[in-house]
Amino acid sequence: MLLCNDPRKGFIIAHCDKCNKDFVAHFSCNSRICPRCGAKYVKLWVERITERMYSVDYSHIVFTLPKCLWEVIDGNWDCIGELYRMTFDVMQKIMRNVAKQKVKPGMIVAGHTFGKDIKWNVHFHTVCTEGGFTKSGLWRGVYFFPYRMIRLMWKRAALEVIKNHIGIDQHAQLVVDAMYYDYPEGFDVRRIKGKMKKKDLAFYIARYIRHPAISNRRIVGYDQENVTIVCEDKCKQLAWNESFTVDGFIGRLVKHIPPKGFHVVRHYGIYSRKTYVKKDVKSEKQEIIFPKDEASRYVYCPDCKSPSRIIFLYQSKHGGKPPPEHLFGERISDWVS
Repeated sequence: MLLCNDPRKGFIIAHCDKCNKDFVAHFSCNSRICPRCGAKYVKLWVERITERMYSVDYSHIVFTLPKCLWEVIDGNWDCIGELYRMTFDVMQKIMRNVAKQKVKPGMIVAGHTFGKDIKWNVHFHTVCTEGGFTKSGLWRGVYFFPYRMIRLMWKRAALEVIKNHIGIDQHAQLVVDAMYYDYPEGFDVRRIKGKMKKKDLAFYIARYIRHPAISNRRIVGYDQENVTIVCEDKCKQLAWNESFTVDGFIGRLVKHIPPKGFHVVRHYGIYSRKTYVKKDVKSEKQEIIFPKDEASRYVYCPDCKSPSRIIFLYQSKHGGKPPPEHLFGERISDWVS
């Protein structure tokens, strides 16, 4: 991440025929905790997912877990992955009970494992359709959600999943069993907002897909030994500072990076890959399509966004030494006919 866009790690010089000028494009790190690369990825993801979403009403619902359970599932990504599914199962059962018939809603779930002070805090932000499709293919709207019942069902489902993943740990089993009595009203499930624009909802849950657990603006102090960050609670209108050692700060930061192949955002119901039917969306912009073998030879001009010709490529894979054999693209003659 620290070497992102560093010219020592490689760059491309391209020529834009439309603007009649050359420009330099540096190589990015594509790291999950890089703010520069993450922002670009999130923007593209939001545009793609907004196009997939149906033009119906949505609710932003947050499913949380008690603090005592955070330590029990600390680092247990298999358990967290199964909890994703439970959020959808609960909402699907609730909608079927309210609608008095089988309906299939759609849900996009984004799991967050951190709180305002980067501590381990597992919760799920969901974008849920207010209704679903019936067997006949008609849309049935469901606008009333009994949240007391949702909290109890979420508590029961979450505890069953956690008990199956903690094994024979006696202390963890006691903590989980105590949750049945300590939370008679269920776990906290709250609706943040409803009837929001599709793009606004998608952007909210996409903020942490490829973004680090803390943004750069929240780092307010660094003296080579300690890092100070600002924490904000917009609901209570409070703000305070937290300080960590450098090792402690980095440890908290990388702890929230999921293992390779873990899907941070998941789609269920009518948005799952198995059942989703692609809509016929017409684009207003005319796109230039290149053959697959030719597309990699182009980069886009930062001014006019048109494809430009690569005239020079520098790679530092061999540490300044000559490569063992000629690689295509390392000579100008490869690109100029």
